[in-house]
Amino acid sequence: MSRLNRLFTYILCAVLLTNAFGLFFPAKAEAAQIKEMYKVHVDEQEFNVHVLNFDFENNIYISINDFALALADTDKAYEALWDSRDGESILILNPVERRQLEEDELVASEDVSDDGTRYSRKRMLINIAGNDYSFYMITVGKDCYVNCGELALAMNLDMSIKDGEVYINSTGEFDFNKYDIEEAGLSYLADSCLVGDATTGNIFYASNEDEIVSIASTSKLMTYLILKDAMAKGEITDRDQITFSAKASELSKTSDGVVRVEEGQTADIMDVISAMLICSSNECSLALAEHLCGSEEDFVERMNQKAVALGLSEDARFYNPHGLPLYHEEVLTVKIQNHLSANDMFKIASHILDTYPEITDITSIKKTILSSLNNYEAKNTNILLYNIPGVVGLKTGTTDKAQSCLVSAYETQDMEGKTHYIVTVVYGCENVQTQSYISLVLMRYGIQKFNAAELGITPARGDSDEIPTDLEGMIGAVINAARRSR
Repeated sequence: MSRLNRLFTYILCAVLLTNAFGLFFPAKAEAAQIKEMYKVHVDEQEFNVHVLNFDFENNIYISINDFALALADTDKAYEALWDSRDGESILILNPVERRQLEEDELVASEDVSDDGTRYSRKRMLINIAGNDYSFYMITVGKDCYVNCGELALAMNLDMSIKDGEVYINSTGEFDFNKYDIEEAGLSYLADSCLVGDATTGNIFYASNEDEIVSIASTSKLMTYLILKDAMAKGEITDRDQITFSAKASELSKTSDGVVRVEEGQTADIMDVISAMLICSSNECSLALAEHLCGSEEDFVERMNQKAVALGLSEDARFYNPHGLPLYHEEVLTVKIQNHLSANDMFKIASHILDTYPEITDITSIKKTILSSLNNYEAKNTNILLYNIPGVVGLKTGTTDKAQSCLVSAYETQDMEGKTHYIVTVVYGCENVQTQSYISLVLMRYGIQKFNAAELGITPARGDSDEIPTDLEGMIGAVINAARRSR
């Protein structure tokens, strides 16, 4: 096929795909912004609650006020309050005593009229029973709408949606298995993903885990590993001063810059490492590489040597210490990026957590002031730090090619008191919300699998989707549920 014919074919495919997208995903419509009424079945009672379908059909956000009314006569009862923290609004859901509902309270307001407003989402903090979460929410007057799936996960609710109605078992838990994940199509929303016990190497679930993908700023985990190896050998120390080069300064002033620095400026090495891991500073990654090896090129050589030593796949390759696209002079390699597989990154994260677990002292920080970097306020972009208590890192990443990526770690202990890290790797999601939700589901699944394996029993809903019928299995399921609720 000639180049002209190939070009024509590509253009034709693009047009067909664009039209197909409109057929299969029609829903950026005005109707998707209008309040609707859904029936909610809570145990034996039925309620009507307001919901919003945001942009796409079945992307359901439920009214917090109406939902509170529906749960009032259950052990999940709560009151919703607004407060502020650090100048930002925060929604607080406080557990309260269950109360018997009056007859006129069983149905929420029937007023579903819409004022023509196109509602907008924004990421906000929500505190549920003392734990902070960070979700996209929609505020309408004094009410607030939260995505059903995220709310079910946070409140540990056994909730499902079928034929436009919501079903809740208030005494059950949010529970799922790998078949649920695949049936829901969650794994197809990422180019590759996995979850496993980094301490033992046991993989609980994986999809396309050996596919080579661009990894964006999750590359900085390898950069950290090289630096810690150098500290262990005495090549550098945690008291070193980092001097920013002209190259690092120029990078800080581009659209990929995070912390503005000037040529010749100095900073404490631990502040520079913190900036690299917490707020993903690209200029700090470059400065650290130059500090250790004298040049970025020599540092990258160490990265690739380490990849071989760790037994990563043959196609794993690093081109820089930060994960940004690299532009070459050669026509055939105009733009390249660091790339490896989810399985490769699981090996890197596992090695770091085993050898240098102190990384979590940095990656678990949500916000801090880096005094030697002009008092820069570093904010962590890992949403799982807010959405699962016990998550201690590790690294986010985003480029046009890699899309939205996240490597996360959850710290737990086995029955003998030994520390274990449950690690999720998610690559190639279309946006942060999708990446965060898939990571959240996989992490919850990994924790569930770890607890079950640790006790040597099958959970109430195992991967075989069978409920235990023998006495030992039922007792084990009860113990496992109690362990998860601690």
